Amino acid sequence: MMGIFLTIVDFCCFDSSFYAKIYKQENTAASIGVTDETLVDMTNILLDYLKDKRDNIDGTAVVKGVEREIYDQREKLHMVDVKALYKNALLIRGACLIGAAVLFAVVWFQNKKESFTLYRKGYVRALCVFAGIFAALGLYAVIDFDRFWTDFHLLLFDNDLWLLDPATEIMINMVPSAFFSALVYRILILVFVSLLFLYLLFRFLERKIS
Repeated sequence: MMGIFLTIVDFCCFDSSFYAKIYKQENTAASIGVTDETLVDMTNILLDYLKDKRDNIDGTAVVKGVEREIYDQREKLHMVDVKALYKNALLIRGACLIGAAVLFAVVWFQNKKESFTLYRKGYVRALCVFAGIFAALGLYAVIDFDRFWTDFHLLLFDNDLWLLDPATEIMINMVPSAFFSALVYRILILVFVSLLFLYLLFRFLERKIS
């Protein structure tokens, strides 16, 4: 389940169509003072950096009619932390998916036809815990997203580099709380759908094989 969750996070965070939709909805380019094309380029700098397609987030752009360095030193240092967090998440995802594959294989070879019944029963137990945690997080985010997002950063980062000034720093204007709230809700919905699909798949295979 954690492997599925992190896979969905990875997909959503690098889905360019999602960025385009939110940017258009929030009129982000105009509020920053750049063209739509420039905003796409600015976003790709960040995403390419996280994907190891570039070594830094250096670059210039015309903002409100003035050419300037896109990201300042504070933003650059924060992205170093974000990249480290992303890399660790990928390692955890890989370990979870490999571990799940090994456990599935062990149960299958030991139980054959009863394996999908065991899968389903174990899955339901784990799902109760996992769903409870995500329901609580989802409710927290709906009630007070700003507090949720602040606590998220306090938990994952050991510095205050994530506290950016919208008056001087572009990154916070590109992805304000409205952006992240839409992203979090999308992730939660996709996780719910994926876990439900997996449960139904176990039920189907259990009846098909038994």
